[in-house]
Amino acid sequence: MDRNAILSSLMSSFKTFSSSDPRQTVEKVLKYSGRDDEIIARADIKREVAVFRFLSGTTMLSINDEKPSELEQTLEVMLFVEQGDSHSIKEARYDRMFELSDQLIDWATQTDAYSINSDMYTLSLEAVGDTREREGYFSATLNFTIIIKIQ
Repeated sequence: MDRNAILSSLMSSFKTFSSSDPRQTVEKVLKYSGRDDEIIARADIKREVAVFRFLSGTTMLSINDEKPSELEQTLEVMLFVEQGDSHSIKEARYDRMFELSDQLIDWATQTDAYSINSDMYTLSLEAVGDTREREGYFSATLNFTIIIKIQ
């Protein structure tokens, strides 16, 4: 099990889903391990971005196992959409934030985890955070849980 490869597989799967979806394709998909307040300062974030990062993981051990066989991994996807200058542009970008959130939810519910990576058993949506207005950006966070095969 290579967590970095799994994270890359998740990102690639979402990019593919986004490009085949009738809604507009997400502009950029990144992985990141820092704090969310540092993400806005990154130079490669343009108008909109989906940032994938792993949070905590818990091993799952059955009674008769000598070693854990599965890892329950929390995945956070942060969406950032740049605000516009005028009210109508801000409103359109706010709507785009909801569209991207819906696209992520559809991806998680319509995509088989094993098709993303053969070491994944499940991918499930756990929570959708509030859409927030930040300095120059709208942001939202979606949390997923993944069961990953260890052995």
